[in-house]
Amino acid sequence: MTANIWLVMTPNMVWADSGLIERIQQTEKSMVTVRTELTRIMPTSPPRQATFYRTAAGIVIDPSGIIVTNTHTIIDAPYIFVILRDGTKLPAQVLFASGEYDFSFLRVNPPYPLQDVVWADSSLINIADPIFAIGNSDFDNQSILSGHVKSILQNRSSGSSDFLELDLDLHHGDSGGPILDDQGRLLGMIMAKRESEMNSSIAIASDKIHWQYLQYRKSVP
Repeated sequence: MTANIWLVMTPNMVWADSGLIERIQQTEKSMVTVRTELTRIMPTSPPRQATFYRTAAGIVIDPSGIIVTNTHTIIDAPYIFVILRDGTKLPAQVLFASGEYDFSFLRVNPPYPLQDVVWADSSLINIADPIFAIGNSDFDNQSILSGHVKSILQNRSSGSSDFLELDLDLHHGDSGGPILDDQGRLLGMIMAKRESEMNSSIAIASDKIHWQYLQYRKSVP
């Protein structure tokens, strides 16, 4: 019999067998850290140089080195870096940036093929379906979080169901991380926390990201 394993969870604790844990941990191999750096001369006497950092998660969607993360993390950043799981730090180039949907594609040149994520069909998600996330903030780093879909939100201009509202209480640094189904497949990407409500976060549905990625691939000679 497969042993039950307790998941770190806010706000709804659930039980899951070791097979589920293994599938989620396999997807964790597709996560990276995205860091932007901005160096400024401070108006001190004497002047001093200070470097400011902004950190979030990213998800590998192509083993050659294409990563998706939030646009709000990288916007206007002069230097963008991706840190792989083994600590390798690579400069990143922006391939595509969507302001409306708050996701962007980055490219790095990794020293080896990266583990890319497996896509789920987010159009099949229903309200109250269980979901899982992998923490990336200093508070919940590498914790497996579980919750449910609270609502499915439509884009006002297109009318398509492009966002998921989740009963997860996420933290700074979790942005850009994956939302997974019970097979460890990508259902969405964390976008924002709703400050007006407890345990409420918003994710971009994976179908929207996947469709844009396929469009990008078609455009590449």
